[in-house]
Amino acid sequence: MVLIASALSFGSCGLLLHPGIAADLLFGTGAPAVNPNEYHIGAHEWIGDSISVRVYRTSEPAAHPSLPKMTAECQSCNLTHPPEQIQFYPDGTAHIYFPEARQLLSARLNLKGDGIDTTFIQKQRVPHEAMLYFHLSQPLIGRVLVHQFAPLYFDSTQDSIVTSADVGDELNIYSEHSEFYLVHHPNFPAPLYLFKGNAVRLY
Repeated sequence: MVLIASALSFGSCGLLLHPGIAADLLFGTGAPAVNPNEYHIGAHEWIGDSISVRVYRTSEPAAHPSLPKMTAECQSCNLTHPPEQIQFYPDGTAHIYFPEARQLLSARLNLKGDGIDTTFIQKQRVPHEAMLYFHLSQPLIGRVLVHQFAPLYFDSTQDSIVTSADVGDELNIYSEHSEFYLVHHPNFPAPLYLFKGNAVRLY
Protein backbone atom coordinates (compact mmCIF):
# COMPACT_ATOMS: atom_id res chain seq x y z
CA MET A 1 0.00 0.00 0.00
CA VAL A 2 2.90 2.33 0.71
CA LEU A 3 4.35 1.62 -2.74
CA ILE A 4 1.05 2.32 -4.50
CA ALA A 5 0.64 5.56 -2.59
CA SER A 6 4.15 6.59 -3.56
CA ALA A 7 3.43 5.87 -7.22
CA LEU A 8 0.23 7.88 -7.13
CA SER A 9 1.96 10.76 -5.42
CA PHE A 10 3.69 11.61 -8.71
CA GLY A 11 0.64 13.81 -9.32
CA SER A 12 2.26 16.55 -7.24
CA CYS A 13 4.96 16.74 -9.92
CA GLY A 14 2.47 16.98 -12.74
CA LEU A 15 2.22 13.19 -13.41
CA LEU A 16 -0.92 11.34 -12.39
CA LEU A 17 -1.01 7.55 -12.81
CA HIS A 18 -4.15 5.46 -12.89
CA PRO A 19 -4.07 2.88 -10.05
CA GLY A 20 -4.10 -0.03 -12.52
CA ILE A 21 -1.18 1.38 -14.48
CA ALA A 22 0.75 2.04 -11.29
CA ALA A 23 0.24 -1.56 -10.21
CA ASP A 24 1.43 -2.85 -13.59
CA LEU A 25 4.59 -0.76 -13.33
CA LEU A 26 5.28 -1.82 -9.76
CA PHE A 27 4.49 -5.52 -10.01
CA GLY A 28 5.25 -6.25 -13.66
CA THR A 29 1.77 -7.47 -14.59
CA GLY A 30 1.66 -5.53 -17.85
CA ALA A 31 2.63 -7.23 -21.16
CA PRO A 32 4.04 -5.50 -24.24
CA ALA A 33 1.58 -5.22 -27.09
CA VAL A 34 2.29 -7.22 -30.25
CA ASN A 35 2.22 -5.24 -33.47
CA PRO A 36 -0.49 -6.90 -35.62
CA ASN A 37 1.31 -5.79 -38.80
CA GLU A 38 4.65 -7.49 -38.14
CA TYR A 39 5.62 -10.70 -39.92
CA HIS A 40 8.22 -13.38 -39.34
CA ILE A 41 9.91 -16.20 -41.24
CA GLY A 42 8.68 -19.71 -40.50
CA ALA A 43 9.83 -23.06 -41.90
CA HIS A 44 11.89 -23.03 -45.10
CA GLU A 45 13.26 -25.86 -47.24
CA TRP A 46 14.33 -26.87 -50.72
CA ILE A 47 11.55 -27.93 -53.08
CA GLY A 48 13.13 -28.87 -56.40
CA ASP A 49 15.07 -25.86 -57.71
CA SER A 50 13.21 -23.42 -55.44
CA ILE A 51 13.28 -22.51 -51.78
CA SER A 52 9.91 -22.83 -50.07
CA VAL A 53 9.40 -20.40 -47.18
CA ARG A 54 6.47 -19.68 -44.88
CA VAL A 55 5.75 -16.15 -43.64
CA TYR A 56 3.33 -15.60 -40.75
CA ARG A 57 1.88 -12.71 -38.80
CA THR A 58 3.70 -12.42 -35.47
CA SER A 59 0.50 -11.93 -33.49
CA GLU A 60 -1.21 -14.95 -35.13
CA PRO A 61 1.39 -17.62 -35.98
CA ALA A 62 -1.21 -20.31 -36.76
CA ALA A 63 -3.49 -18.11 -38.89
CA HIS A 64 -3.35 -17.71 -42.67
CA PRO A 65 -3.99 -14.01 -43.20
CA SER A 66 -3.50 -12.19 -46.47
CA LEU A 67 0.13 -11.11 -46.63
CA PRO A 68 1.48 -7.76 -47.82
CA LYS A 69 3.55 -7.45 -50.98
CA MET A 70 7.12 -8.63 -50.44
CA THR A 71 10.30 -8.94 -52.45
CA ALA A 72 13.14 -11.45 -52.12
CA GLU A 73 16.80 -10.71 -52.76
CA CYS A 74 19.69 -13.18 -52.87
CA GLN A 75 22.44 -11.52 -50.84
CA SER A 76 24.95 -14.34 -51.27
CA CYS A 77 24.65 -14.77 -55.05
CA ASN A 78 27.69 -13.69 -57.02
CA LEU A 79 25.57 -12.59 -59.96
CA THR A 80 23.47 -9.47 -59.46
CA HIS A 81 19.75 -10.21 -59.39
CA PRO A 82 17.14 -7.50 -58.85
CA PRO A 83 14.72 -8.19 -55.96
CA GLU A 84 11.89 -10.47 -57.09
CA GLN A 85 8.23 -10.09 -56.16
CA ILE A 86 6.99 -13.02 -54.06
CA GLN A 87 3.70 -14.75 -54.81
CA PHE A 88 2.17 -16.40 -51.75
CA TYR A 89 -0.10 -19.41 -51.60
CA PRO A 90 -3.16 -19.32 -49.31
CA ASP A 91 -1.24 -21.15 -46.55
CA GLY A 92 1.34 -18.35 -46.38
CA THR A 93 4.11 -20.17 -48.24
CA ALA A 94 5.98 -19.01 -51.33
CA HIS A 95 8.53 -20.57 -53.67
CA ILE A 96 11.60 -18.41 -54.32
CA TYR A 97 13.85 -19.19 -57.28
CA PHE A 98 17.32 -17.82 -57.92
CA PRO A 99 19.27 -19.97 -60.42
CA GLU A 100 22.54 -19.60 -58.53
CA ALA A 101 21.17 -20.48 -55.10
CA ARG A 102 21.28 -24.25 -55.59
CA GLN A 103 25.04 -24.03 -56.23
CA LEU A 104 25.75 -22.29 -52.91
CA LEU A 105 26.54 -24.00 -49.64
CA SER A 106 24.44 -21.36 -47.87
CA ALA A 107 21.94 -19.14 -49.69
CA ARG A 108 21.28 -15.90 -47.80
CA LEU A 109 17.88 -14.46 -48.77
CA ASN A 110 16.37 -11.16 -47.64
CA LEU A 111 12.60 -10.66 -47.55
CA LYS A 112 11.37 -7.08 -47.48
CA GLY A 113 7.89 -5.60 -47.38
CA ASP A 114 5.41 -3.77 -45.17
CA GLY A 115 6.00 -5.19 -41.68
CA ILE A 116 9.06 -7.33 -42.52
CA ASP A 117 12.70 -6.79 -43.40
CA THR A 118 14.63 -9.91 -42.43
CA THR A 119 17.20 -12.35 -43.76
CA PHE A 120 17.29 -16.13 -43.49
CA ILE A 121 19.88 -18.69 -44.56
CA GLN A 122 18.94 -21.76 -46.55
CA LYS A 123 21.47 -24.57 -46.07
CA GLN A 124 22.11 -27.30 -48.61
CA ARG A 125 19.89 -30.35 -48.82
CA VAL A 126 20.32 -33.19 -46.33
CA PRO A 127 22.34 -36.19 -47.60
CA HIS A 128 19.55 -38.42 -48.95
CA GLU A 129 17.82 -35.49 -50.68
CA ALA A 130 21.12 -34.26 -52.15
CA MET A 131 21.89 -37.72 -53.57
CA LEU A 132 18.58 -37.76 -55.43
CA TYR A 133 18.64 -34.15 -56.60
CA PHE A 134 22.25 -34.15 -57.84
CA HIS A 135 22.08 -37.74 -59.17
CA LEU A 136 25.08 -38.86 -57.14
CA SER A 137 26.28 -42.41 -57.65
CA GLN A 138 28.43 -42.44 -54.50
CA PRO A 139 26.44 -42.38 -51.25
CA LEU A 140 26.58 -39.48 -48.80
CA ILE A 141 27.02 -40.80 -45.26
CA GLY A 142 26.68 -37.73 -43.07
CA ARG A 143 27.19 -34.00 -42.62
CA VAL A 144 29.73 -31.60 -41.12
CA LEU A 145 29.56 -28.02 -39.82
CA VAL A 146 32.39 -25.64 -40.72
CA HIS A 147 33.53 -23.67 -37.65
CA GLN A 148 36.33 -21.65 -39.29
CA PHE A 149 37.18 -20.55 -42.81
CA ALA A 150 38.03 -23.71 -44.73
CA PRO A 151 39.74 -24.16 -48.12
CA LEU A 152 38.41 -27.12 -50.11
CA TYR A 153 41.13 -29.03 -51.92
CA PHE A 154 41.27 -31.09 -55.11
CA ASP A 155 43.12 -33.89 -53.31
CA SER A 156 44.82 -34.73 -50.02
CA THR A 157 48.14 -33.09 -51.00
CA GLN A 158 46.55 -29.65 -50.35
CA ASP A 159 48.38 -28.31 -53.41
CA SER A 160 45.28 -27.15 -55.26
CA ILE A 161 42.48 -25.11 -53.64
CA VAL A 162 39.25 -25.48 -55.63
CA THR A 163 36.95 -23.29 -53.52
CA SER A 164 36.23 -22.61 -49.85
CA ALA A 165 33.58 -22.88 -47.14
CA ASP A 166 32.68 -20.19 -44.62
CA VAL A 167 31.89 -20.39 -40.92
CA GLY A 168 28.42 -21.87 -40.46
CA ASP A 169 28.33 -23.71 -43.80
CA GLU A 170 27.23 -27.33 -43.73
CA LEU A 171 28.54 -29.93 -46.18
CA ASN A 172 27.45 -33.48 -46.83
CA ILE A 173 30.26 -36.03 -46.75
CA TYR A 174 31.14 -39.11 -48.75
CA SER A 175 33.65 -40.47 -46.26
CA GLU A 176 35.79 -39.62 -43.24
CA HIS A 177 39.54 -40.18 -43.08
CA SER A 178 42.23 -39.55 -40.50
CA GLU A 179 42.88 -35.93 -41.55
CA PHE A 180 40.17 -35.10 -44.09
CA TYR A 181 36.50 -35.32 -44.87
CA LEU A 182 35.65 -36.10 -48.46
CA VAL A 183 32.78 -33.67 -49.08
CA HIS A 184 30.16 -32.85 -51.68
CA HIS A 185 29.95 -29.29 -52.97
CA PRO A 186 26.84 -28.59 -55.10
CA ASN A 187 28.87 -26.65 -57.68
CA PHE A 188 31.46 -29.37 -58.32
CA PRO A 189 30.87 -32.91 -59.65
CA ALA A 190 33.95 -34.46 -58.00
CA PRO A 191 34.40 -34.91 -54.23
CA LEU A 192 36.56 -32.29 -52.51
CA TYR A 193 38.84 -32.55 -49.50
CA LEU A 194 38.09 -30.66 -46.28
CA PHE A 195 40.67 -30.61 -43.48
CA LYS A 196 39.03 -32.10 -40.38
CA GLY A 197 40.37 -29.37 -38.10
CA ASN A 198 38.08 -26.86 -39.83
CA ALA A 199 34.80 -28.70 -39.24
CA VAL A 200 32.87 -30.81 -36.76
CA ARG A 201 30.81 -33.90 -37.58
CA LEU A 202 27.07 -33.35 -37.13
CA TYR A 203 25.98 -36.89 -37.99
